[in-house]
Amino acid sequence: MSETLLSEIRVDPSTNKEEGIHNNQPQELKMDETLGNDLPKKDDRSRWFNTIMIREDKDQPLGPKIPKVADELRKKTEECYSPSMVSIGPYHSPAHHNAHSPPLGENEILKFSMARQFILDSGKEIELVFSEVEKGIQNAREFYNLNDMKAVDDEALTRMMFLDGCFIIQFIHCVTNNYENLGMTDRQVAGVKRDLLLLENQIPFPVLKSLTSLRYEKDGTNHGMKHVNDFLFFHILNPKDQPLRTRKLLWSTVCLLLMFLPIALPFVLSRTFGSYNPDLVFLSMVPAFTVMELCLLIPAWLLWLLLRKGRQASGYDSQWQPDEEPAHLLQLLYFLFIGSHNIKGKSSSRRCGHCLSYLATCLKKFIPTKPVVARGSCGHYLYYSAKELKKVGIHFMSSQTSALTDVKFKSSSLYGTLKLPSITIVESTKSMLLNLVAFETSAALNPLWITSYICFMDSLIDDADDVKELRSKGIIINFHGADQQVADLFNHMGSFLEPDIRVYNDVKREINEQCESIVKKWVAQWQQTYFHSPWAFIAFAAAAVGLALTATQTYYTAHPPKNNSTR
Repeated sequence: MSETLLSEIRVDPSTNKEEGIHNNQPQELKMDETLGNDLPKKDDRSRWFNTIMIREDKDQPLGPKIPKVADELRKKTEECYSPSMVSIGPYHSPAHHNAHSPPLGENEILKFSMARQFILDSGKEIELVFSEVEKGIQNAREFYNLNDMKAVDDEALTRMMFLDGCFIIQFIHCVTNNYENLGMTDRQVAGVKRDLLLLENQIPFPVLKSLTSLRYEKDGTNHGMKHVNDFLFFHILNPKDQPLRTRKLLWSTVCLLLMFLPIALPFVLSRTFGSYNPDLVFLSMVPAFTVMELCLLIPAWLLWLLLRKGRQASGYDSQWQPDEEPAHLLQLLYFLFIGSHNIKGKSSSRRCGHCLSYLATCLKKFIPTKPVVARGSCGHYLYYSAKELKKVGIHFMSSQTSALTDVKFKSSSLYGTLKLPSITIVESTKSMLLNLVAFETSAALNPLWITSYICFMDSLIDDADDVKELRSKGIIINFHGADQQVADLFNHMGSFLEPDIRVYNDVKREINEQCESIVKKWVAQWQQTYFHSPWAFIAFAAAAVGLALTATQTYYTAHPPKNNSTR
């Protein structure tokens, strides 16, 4: 058998391969062919397994750093994402005009005058500035969508980055330091501010940083970033200054009254009721009222120091630098919006009224309360407008910062306080907020602060009365128009946005608990009835003082002080 097989095997000298008759071994050869066909399948499957098991780099961007707005958002409000005054970058450049952007050829002349002034103010040769931009042009190209950059060569892109970068830096410099040299109308300035904060109207931040270094760098420090931060903070965010002067005046008045209280009040009482020996009554009352004053004045002074320290800890630092370098100007504004610029410090909290709190706790045992709805504990299911929250004893207060993360709710024994950052509403606010939303969506950020803030404000605002309540507390600063226009602005944006349920979840849950408390509802109704105006409070205080004086007079009439004088 073996001899027969060996004789049937022959070697082809040209290929050096063995050939044989396969009739006697078909199974082995077919198996070899099957194994050979399975090799490509195994390689393809191994590559597929590797794509699953390889750990992704968290810092790796999901797309270009300067992306285009998603079609879902653009369909809702297309006009908010296209420049109206000046185009920045390649997406809306006149040379690459698209159907989404209006023609901007006439307004492009502004760039040349601004760039010329930038070169003159910097004291550098124009060739040096251009070559500095040209060094990073390949890196700048990677910031954009590759399909849109195929038709733009390096020379055209370098000119674009140079012209747009010089324009932006010079515009920021004039707005923050030399407004009269802008040579623009107020409407043009407002239009340029709006266009500089569009997602598709950005240039890479390294380009801006290199230009500011050429003009403002001294002793190894780039002082130009201070102008950029000041521009975004003071001219875009427009934070409302807290009424510190009024607050200091109030504290001074209270302290002055407390200083004279131990002398003035015993003197009045001794002259009114101490008919037998007023001097003795006066001297006996002074120590007691002095102790009372110290018990009130010292805690008040310590509280004032804590509040002052808290205000200093939450101040804005113009030399602030973000932890990570932003990709563009809009991302730097995002960092400012979420409060990365604030120096974190422990804020003081007032805890008073322990007796009233204990009394309210005791009353809860005897007063039936509504069963807590199961979904209410989630916080993001139940919403109340500003008017409804006011009716249940929730007061509004402006936060010490403009950060959207600085939303807090403090519940006391009888009422609650909701602190919200102040926001200035102008004509371009809607465009700015929606472009920040588009940036959050494209960058897949977690959590979605801007989107959740818009939805939270939408839940607080139903109509003009809600805007009026928030405006009276300094939370909304309205330069846009009627209060109803502000309400429509937030209601329209909130109609197609979905918030991150984790953002402000604790605040919403505490608000729900406050709204479900019957005791706090009663206190709120009592407060709105008797303390709805200063005159109502004065009338109540006068009645209380009159009642106390009547009771004191009755006591001294029934129990007159003993006369110690000799007969």
